[in-house]
Amino acid sequence: MADWRDWLAFPFRAATAGVRIAGRITIGSVGFVLMGGGLLLCEPIGLLYLGIPLFLVGLLLLVKAIF
Repeated sequence: MADWRDWLAFPFRAATAGVRIAGRITIGSVGFVLMGGGLLLCEPIGLLYLGIPLFLVGLLLLVKAIF
């Protein structure tokens, strides 16, 4: 009996995997952009109080996307 249930549930499992992968890509790209913004605020502009937290949040999002 598990054969036809697995056959019917396959599209839902595939969609779940696709959404999970797309979410990781989105979180990783947002983290990359935030890290770049944080570095831009730190180095040439000199706003350390904004750049360091932004950089750390971006790093946290990248780590979350990887693991």
